[in-house]
Amino acid sequence: MAELPTVATATTTPEVARALAGIEAAKLLADKDVTECLDAIGDLVRITGAPNAIFAWVRHIFGRENLRQYAAQQHLKLHESRASEEEQLDRTVIIWTVDGEGLAIVPAGQDPATTLLQLREEIAQRAEEKQRAGDFQASVQAGHVEAVDTWHARTTQAQQ
Repeated sequence: MAELPTVATATTTPEVARALAGIEAAKLLADKDVTECLDAIGDLVRITGAPNAIFAWVRHIFGRENLRQYAAQQHLKLHESRASEEEQLDRTVIIWTVDGEGLAIVPAGQDPATTLLQLREEIAQRAEEKQRAGDFQASVQAGHVEAVDTWHARTTQAQQ
């Protein structure tokens, strides 16, 4: 994320005025802590005169925090890829351990919101695969013997 823009004097362009009006409207529905945060964001908008850059920076900061919290809930350690540019990953990869913990390798410089979305997709896919494996094992224990793909196709069609 780029550094925040700065200017010597506060600006009052129409874009800044709209942003500040939006912040004031949001404060009407917020508690004290959120209001203080919105005031600080408003001050940055006023000082820099660049509301889009400030809002992008705030989204990045909040996105990074959401990502950190979600990864901790899912027992994932996040690591940024150090691969060379030509060998860089194009999406987040999770390596799972037997005990259910994982290592998520994130492409260098990837937006936290994109990483969070990819983590949720990977975790949903893993949950689906675990459910499928458990169902298949239960089927085998019940005496059914068939290839897992055939079993999956049969049981998936039966549910529809």
